[in-house]
Amino acid sequence: MLSSKYFLKSILIIITITLYTPLFGFKKAYYLYAQGIIDLQEKRYKSAIEKFERVIRYDPDAYYVYPQLIYLYALEKQNDKINLFIKEIEKIEIDTTTLTNIANTLWSVGYAEDAGKIFEKVLTITPDNSQLLLTLAQIYFSIDEEKSINYYKRYLELNPNDTNAYFQLALIEYKKGNTERAKEYLQNLENNEIISSIISQENLTETTTDYNSLISHYEKYIKEIPNDHKAVANLFFLLLAQQDVEKAEKYIKKMLSIPKKEFLPEYNFLIALFYELKKDFKNAIKYMGKYIRTAEISEVLPYMKMTYYYYSIKNYKKAINLLEWVNKKFNNVEVKSILLYAYIEKKNYKQALDILFELKTSSPSFERIDFYIGMCYEQIGDIENSIKYLKEAIKQNPKDHEALNYLGYLYAEKGINLDEAEELIKKALEFEPTNYAYIDSLAWVYYKKGDYYKSEELFEKIKEYKDPIIYEHIGDVKKELNKLEEALFFYENSLKLNKKNKNIKKKISELKYKWKSLHRQK
Repeated sequence: MLSSKYFLKSILIIITITLYTPLFGFKKAYYLYAQGIIDLQEKRYKSAIEKFERVIRYDPDAYYVYPQLIYLYALEKQNDKINLFIKEIEKIEIDTTTLTNIANTLWSVGYAEDAGKIFEKVLTITPDNSQLLLTLAQIYFSIDEEKSINYYKRYLELNPNDTNAYFQLALIEYKKGNTERAKEYLQNLENNEIISSIISQENLTETTTDYNSLISHYEKYIKEIPNDHKAVANLFFLLLAQQDVEKAEKYIKKMLSIPKKEFLPEYNFLIALFYELKKDFKNAIKYMGKYIRTAEISEVLPYMKMTYYYYSIKNYKKAINLLEWVNKKFNNVEVKSILLYAYIEKKNYKQALDILFELKTSSPSFERIDFYIGMCYEQIGDIENSIKYLKEAIKQNPKDHEALNYLGYLYAEKGINLDEAEELIKKALEFEPTNYAYIDSLAWVYYKKGDYYKSEELFEKIKEYKDPIIYEHIGDVKKELNKLEEALFFYENSLKLNKKNKNIKKKISELKYKWKSLHRQK
């Protein structure tokens, strides 16, 4: 049996991951990873941890899974495992994107100092990364004021007009008691007298985090100056960053009523994010579309957001059309990977092959391409090419158990090379001995060999899995063993799960006729 489950759900997951996580490519444990993400979304945290840990066992270089595991360990209060990860990260070389995601996760679960060290490591590679300088300044805001000041100053050298940074510097100086220096920074802000009066009345040493502090001060400032639209937008952004939808709701009308002359294209992006958090994807599409039309966009993120929204409302045609356009515009590996899965989910295997061969040419390090090429060729009926590329995938990685199973099952379906098929699937089962799809494949090989009792024995292990293919296969075995009543039971259960299967309807009809004939003879 070919284990190609969860495609539609996986597309949404992959798009979401792509927005916040580096492309993991077609790693050996992709399906395991995707199932772990589903567990995570459905709050089966222990199951997700188990799957993600297995991903690392199968692929020690699967650093993309670290952020998810750190997050889950924090939820399950397994701090010792987080500390082991931190020590491991210090020893190994990881790409800057993955390091950034790991650091962001550590920061979000309360490991600010460790996150800062990782961010500083990334900064040595990209010293002029202004966003990273800002992040470090925010991290050290509460734990190392001198470092925070240093990073804010370096950030302002690259972004001298960012009033938020001056505001943050003023906050730090007030906390340190340097009132005059704080006022110097406030000279860079409009309405600084009012902001100063607000700050001076606060006991800043009691603030919990920089975000909470900023939100509090912005709220008070906006009460005094309700028409400072830039301040409203900044507050709205902070609330979205904290995913405080309820509080952001109070300011959405203010955002929407900003005069046209003062309304920046970026505000549409923020409004779209607000509706995304509310799961109101139609409005998210509306405002992200406005942002795309009015802003000068040189990055792929807004388009990926829009694709995610289209998939969320099940408008797959528009999602794929957009992905195709974005692929031509950016020629981006991440976009190609999502488009590939979209094609596979919609059974557009010829188009999927076009993408795969593009990746094979442009991104040779993109793993498991040959496996997916083999899979797509099998789906369009080109068995010769399917076998060729599946063999190449196994040659490149003899431990690719999915490729082993796929080729073995393909042989079984065609009734060829059955001894080789048996060996291939047995090897796959060495890696995943309880994988019901692989057990089904081996049982099917025995069926094709005519060893029905051995096949029946294996199917007994997986008959509880509600899968139409497994039920049909069991029905075929029972029929050959002349257990007609049992065969009919499994055929009918298969039909319940897949009512469009004309072949199973035919089998049921033939079996009922045979059953009646036997009873008439008696």
